[in-house]
This record gives sequence, structure tokens and C-alpha cells, in this order.
Amino acid sequence: MRRGTQVAVPAVESDQMLAERLKARDGSALSALYDLYGGVVYSIALRILRSRGDAEEVTQEVFLYAWEKAGLFDATRGSLLAWIGTKARSRAIDRLRHHQSLERRREVLARETLADLPAMRPGPDRALSVAEAREVVRRALDQLPKEQRDPIEIAYFEGLSQSEIAARTNTPLGTVKTRMRQGMLRLRAAMASSLAEESPS
Repeated sequence: MRRGTQVAVPAVESDQMLAERLKARDGSALSALYDLYGGVVYSIALRILRSRGDAEEVTQEVFLYAWEKAGLFDATRGSLLAWIGTKARSRAIDRLRHHQSLERRREVLARETLADLPAMRPGPDRALSVAEAREVVRRALDQLPKEQRDPIEIAYFEGLSQSEIAARTNTPLGTVKTRMRQGMLRLRAAMASSLAEESPS
């Protein structure tokens, strides 16, 4: 090499250029974005959710968002990393809140059902923990026929009314009411049986 000869260094692609390629539906741009920031996005999600499976799903959602909404990126307001990092955090928090909401609603369903079973509730020497209550109702729900289980889960876990359930499932309101009533009766019976098996003799 002659003295003074300069070696060409590949230019680092700017965030704006990468975003423009994403907008143009350049698949290699999405791969480049993932190679750059996939690990960071996954780490953010994992730190919040503490579940590898959930973190992987959030990571996929974030990069799908970047692919579909690349036009929303504004380089004057921050970097691509900041943009998708913020989205990763918000998606992870939303998923965490959703999980927590499901657990609370499952607990409510368990407590309400157990309240109708005074003879089967554990006494002071065998207090039923929140975790146990949720597990009991989960097992009891699994025993229900799908047509009875689905409207009960939608009502408790998504907060829909019977009319809204009927509209969503394209089922007559009377049928929804009947299935929920029958399902709740079977649910209470299943929970009573489960508690009886667990109670000390």
C-alpha cells in the first residue's frame, strides 16, 4: 500500500435512509433493523414481562409495527432505536396489564363462585389462597363444554355483556343466557367437587 492511500470505509446507513427503505417495503431493511436492534427490543420486553415467550411475541409485534408504520418515523424527533424501544416498552406494559387483568377477573370468578358454596369453602385452618382459587377455577372451566365456557370467559375476562357476547358470536341472546346459566351451574359443581377432593378427610 502506497503511503497516503486511504482505505474506503462503508458508510453507516442513517436512520432516515433505513426508514425510507422500510417504507418502500424493502425486506432487507427489516432484516437490517432486526440485526441492529432485535436484541435490545427483546431485552426491554423481557425485563418488563419476565417471560421469554411473551418477550419474543412482543419483539415480533414491534418489528411488524416498524414494517407497517415506517412512515410514522420522524428522524427529527429521535433515533430509530428510541422509536422502536418506546414501542417495545408500551407493548410490553400493555401485555403485562392484560395478563394481570385476566388474573384479577379469574380471581373474581373464583370468589363469586366459591361464595355460592359455603359448605365447601375451606375453613380458617385451610384458607384458600388467591393462587389456589385461580387454579381451581381454571380446572373447573376446562371441564365445561366449549359453548358454555366461551361466553363465561368472554364475560369475565373481557368484560362484555350478554348482549355484546350474542352480537360477537352471532348467537341469539336467549341462547347465550341459557348457556351461561348452565355453564355457571356446572362450574360451581365442578369447583365443589374439586374442593371436596382437596379437603382433608
